[in-house]
Amino acid sequence: MKLNKLALCGAAVVGSLGMMGCPSDPPPTTHTDAGPIATDSGPVAEPVTVTYIVGTIAIPPAPVDGVAPGFNLDGIVSTGDNPAPATCEDVQPDYRNGSGETGVDNELVGHLLDLIGGLAGDLDVQATVDEQISTGALLIAMRVSDINSFVNDTSVGLDIFLVDPAGCATSPCAPTGGAVSAGASWTQQAGPALASGLTASIVSGKLQGGPLDLPLHFSASGRDITLTIRRAQVGGDISESRLANGNIGGELLISDIVELAEQIQPGIGSTAEGLLRDYADLSPSAADPQVCDSISAGVGFSGVPGTITAP
Repeated sequence: MKLNKLALCGAAVVGSLGMMGCPSDPPPTTHTDAGPIATDSGPVAEPVTVTYIVGTIAIPPAPVDGVAPGFNLDGIVSTGDNPAPATCEDVQPDYRNGSGETGVDNELVGHLLDLIGGLAGDLDVQATVDEQISTGALLIAMRVSDINSFVNDTSVGLDIFLVDPAGCATSPCAPTGGAVSAGASWTQQAGPALASGLTASIVSGKLQGGPLDLPLHFSASGRDITLTIRRAQVGGDISESRLANGNIGGELLISDIVELAEQIQPGIGSTAEGLLRDYADLSPSAADPQVCDSISAGVGFSGVPGTITAP
């Protein structure tokens, strides 16, 4: 499965707090919220809309000291040494993310990147992502609306959309491997949003919302290919000045990856599926709970304040 020039051109999420209540922001998706409940703390004077702009996207080659981006997607905290796992979801070891959540599922950085790297020796995913941000090909914004509290708010709106790369035409959006500039103004890219009207909440200062299907756009062997993270969740530590320890976590369907492999190198699909099954850790099949049909994937992110205007 030779994957050359892999380009994650629409893969990730966003970072820090944007300008609150800016009149130039596009109107948020209609959202119903009864307001803060008794357990809400740190209320703002009036509900606000904030915008987050992708600053950095992290796809580490392997977990570091048991830390990896993502979420606990199966509700299980797995150690990987269970001699009699009930399902395939309890076979691979789990991690913790930067916000302290345990049971984080992420076989993308746990094993899958190693597998792909072994099949494509010139693959450098992180360098490719950094380049995409620098050139504007991977600029994504996340708008959080109807915020009554940055500590606890049981219902906020969440929209995710692309930013027009035209603003990067004369200069890099960010230094390679760096971050976009704080306080910059951006324009929303024309066309449909990546996701609109998602269900989200803020609990103990942590935002989490979803689910959504998030496309990854690849360029491999001269072909444009899309692979999608299914049922993804997004979130991070939210405050008035930033969205830190950002995470996106979801699942890659083995059938999707096999289809991608076949597009790149016809006839390799069955071999690829055999390798992928060894790392599958989500969605046990109905016929055999020891066989999973998906592989977990997690990506980290951070960002800076920014303002978004309509296209």
